[in-house]
Amino acid sequence: MELIEKATKDFEEGKRRNIAVISDPFYGESELLEWVWERAGGGALRVKAGSLKEDFEILERSSAKIAIVEEAHRLYLRKIGGFDLMDRFINFVSSSERLFITTWNSFSWKYLDEVLGIGQHFPMKIELPGMDAGKIRDMLLSGYEEGELTFLEEEEDETEEPKILKRSSFKISLLGERIEIPRPEVDLSSIRSRFHKGEEKRPPMEIFFGKLARISDGNPGVAELLWKEALDYPEVRNSLIDLPSIDLDLDDSFALNVILSMGSVDLAALSEVLEPTGTSAERAAALLEERGLVFIDGEVVSLRAEALKRTAEHLRRARLVW
Repeated sequence: MELIEKATKDFEEGKRRNIAVISDPFYGESELLEWVWERAGGGALRVKAGSLKEDFEILERSSAKIAIVEEAHRLYLRKIGGFDLMDRFINFVSSSERLFITTWNSFSWKYLDEVLGIGQHFPMKIELPGMDAGKIRDMLLSGYEEGELTFLEEEEDETEEPKILKRSSFKISLLGERIEIPRPEVDLSSIRSRFHKGEEKRPPMEIFFGKLARISDGNPGVAELLWKEALDYPEVRNSLIDLPSIDLDLDDSFALNVILSMGSVDLAALSEVLEPTGTSAERAAALLEERGLVFIDGEVVSLRAEALKRTAEHLRRARLVW
């Protein structure tokens, strides 16, 4: 907030530095935008980037000195002609005298900065960091009195030692045929399980928030969702588990990458992106939903918050995201 406040003061004094607020999906930057909106009073325009697809002139018609554009990554689509609106937006930003405060999906930002160099148009970049266990604990317990909640210990099934290696496979297309190639794969969740054995010696609350920070990867939005699932007031179940690694072929991984980079996407738009690969958007979405990575609501496919960490890990291994 201090950085944004400084940028707005500098703007009032004649120095413009457009702002990009960059965060992983589900982080929840709405409070930050509300603060900016309230501080700007009637001198700001606030618009969701998706609405600019239908009426880009919203920006052109407005006389506001500050423009707040939410989810600016929705102005592009990874297909031929899918960058036209983003190019129009960037050109408008660079030629305008107003201050732009924008929010971006971190995965889209990295990709767009690589291919379009968008970072040069937003000199002030605010990357929202992950939170450690202590900060997550303070955030989630802020509305409760000390001792109000009871953190339970979950008994672990130790009858079978988790396996470090598991059988996996990778599918490729060769001469029009889909071939499945077997391969061994390290099960990261098993390694974590062994590494964190002995946690039961610590207080249940400390164990819980340590696991919550690890499994959510410090993302406050994901942590809050997992917290709500664990909370059975006045008890908190310590039943958090590391989800297994993802096993997908390259085409389905690319479909997952498109969804991750947007957070959610229309099936029609996903189909346009996947068309050159010959992959059916409906089939890919159904498979990803079956694996617990996304959910389908009508014609919209959305990433599951609890699947964010393992999705990012899988796509990094596949070298589809940085």
